[in-house]
Amino acid sequence: MDMNKKTRFININVSFMNNSLSVTESALLSLIKSLSKKKGYCFASNKAICGTLNISDRTLYRLLNKLEERGFIERDTRSIGIGKERRIRLNSSANVVDYTNIY
Repeated sequence: MDMNKKTRFININVSFMNNSLSVTESALLSLIKSLSKKKGYCFASNKAICGTLNISDRTLYRLLNKLEERGFIERDTRSIGIGKERRIRLNSSANVVDYTNIY
């Protein structure tokens, strides 16, 4: 076992599992929700998200497009000097039931 590899855990929000999403899509939405708690949006880089979920940049791009098309997220990108800033927000009108408040 390689002791240099870090183990990452993502708590998948069960409400995302009930929308015919794949496990990877649910994990991505859960990560975005977790990273959005402080500012109301996720600003993590592709590299950070891909590293956390152990997916390729191309897969991330495909997943983000699919989630945006289905109305789960909204993305805003704007130029800031030399680079760009991206904000990913969970769409408040997405059909997501919060099962954490039932009990």
